[in-house]
Amino acid sequence: MICLIYGEDVSRIQQKICSLKKKYNIDTVVHYDASRDSQEDVLMEMDSFSIFDEKKMIVVEQCTFLSSKNTTKYEISPFLERAEDQSTILILIYHGAKLDQRKKLVKELIQKSTVYACISLDDQSQRTLIHEYLKKENLVMEPQAFSWFSSHIGMDTLRIESEIRKLKTYADYVRLEDVKALIQPEPVNDVFKMVDALFQRNAIRFLAFYRNFRNQNMEPLAILGLLASQVRFLFQVRVCMDEGMDQNQIANQLKAHPYRIKLNMEKARSFHSEELLDTLNLLANLDQDIKMGKIDKDQGFENFIINQI
Repeated sequence: MICLIYGEDVSRIQQKICSLKKKYNIDTVVHYDASRDSQEDVLMEMDSFSIFDEKKMIVVEQCTFLSSKNTTKYEISPFLERAEDQSTILILIYHGAKLDQRKKLVKELIQKSTVYACISLDDQSQRTLIHEYLKKENLVMEPQAFSWFSSHIGMDTLRIESEIRKLKTYADYVRLEDVKALIQPEPVNDVFKMVDALFQRNAIRFLAFYRNFRNQNMEPLAILGLLASQVRFLFQVRVCMDEGMDQNQIANQLKAHPYRIKLNMEKARSFHSEELLDTLNLLANLDQDIKMGKIDKDQGFENFIINQI
């Protein structure tokens, strides 16, 4: 069987892989990267059988052949020929906003696969996700507590789930004072200042914020995710501004609170959309290099800061 996972939310993608592994009781997971591993290796792994007759999961990252810009040498036909094989679960991952259904073979693969969208959260989808996790944990949160939690927890799905589990261990019904006492707010203001330091080419200030996050036991990839999320939102706001939208129109378009839009419009006026997009690409490359083990996570992040500034 084949599963297609696409989207820009790395946390949700990892969550989905873990849930599929648990759902199908998988012990063996083999990882490939379509940007560097050959398709022949993937197909050979698919066609090999376990002597213990166990189901196997194969995860292939960077599947740009599912998008409009294929940067790999992969072909879709061999996967279609093996789509009915139930002994292997093939997971194809594309880190992008959508799959290119204009391509006939991509459309056919979608029809023969189970598709999961892991799109980055906005304010509305974040609240929906929180409700889902609360229901899953049989946890009741009073309205004031929910409002505070959703405003301060951020957009990292792994963190949202983890903090809700923490609250569940405390009580089945939580109030505002409970949430404030148990949950550390996402350091949004520091992220804003970190973005400012990046574009102001202030390496010392940037490093100071980074090391402060690390002292709070935040992982480099989590810090990178917060930084990229804010730059991405600034980029979206800047594009909307370039299209002549006002504050309310942008809020409706991005499904975000008008006050948040107001703050980001003020900041976005200092940048061109191309500048923000270039920065997003640099952050995406850094993210990929860390995940692939090409660079040490801390040294790589600090070198990135120094090189950019």
